[in-house]
Amino acid sequence: MTLSIDQCTEYPCSAELLHATLTDETYWSDRVRDIGSGSRVVRHEVTADLTTSEVDQTLDPDAMPKGVRRLVGSTMSARCTERWRPIRPDGSAVGDYRLVTAGVPVVMAGDLALEPRGEHSCALIFRGTVEATMPVVGPVLEKMMAGDVDRGFSAEREFTMRWLVAQGTLPPTASAQSRRG
Repeated sequence: MTLSIDQCTEYPCSAELLHATLTDETYWSDRVRDIGSGSRVVRHEVTADLTTSEVDQTLDPDAMPKGVRRLVGSTMSARCTERWRPIRPDGSAVGDYRLVTAGVPVVMAGDLALEPRGEHSCALIFRGTVEATMPVVGPVLEKMMAGDVDRGFSAEREFTMRWLVAQGTLPPTASAQSRRG
């Protein structure tokens, strides 16, 4: 079984600014440091056509169903790859995201889009799927991973807003609005 995911996160900044942020090597280093728990950037590569960021993450097996914990033991990891194409003339951008877990056959993959929503607002959109090819517990894992997408995008937005304020790119009030919005 495969579960579809359709997620949209609004940002109070231009798509160009968010794209520049999501393709910035320092942003990724700071973001991974914020995640903590053994996560690390393993690759950040910029070419004329594509910016690729790869992160190895240690996942909390206690958040997994008991049946899965028996299979993966005390540690579980995943490689997350996020790729962005250059900003388009209309201010939008497209990319893709892929998360592959080690030790458990779970893959989350899909398309990313940045869409301008005015001069100082944009939307980060993820449309994809999560698939866990494990008998019995696969559907449970898929639902759990799909449920984590909203929390993950919310946490990413909160960090990104704080980061942009710390860089002096957005006023401090933007971070406060981020918590309300």
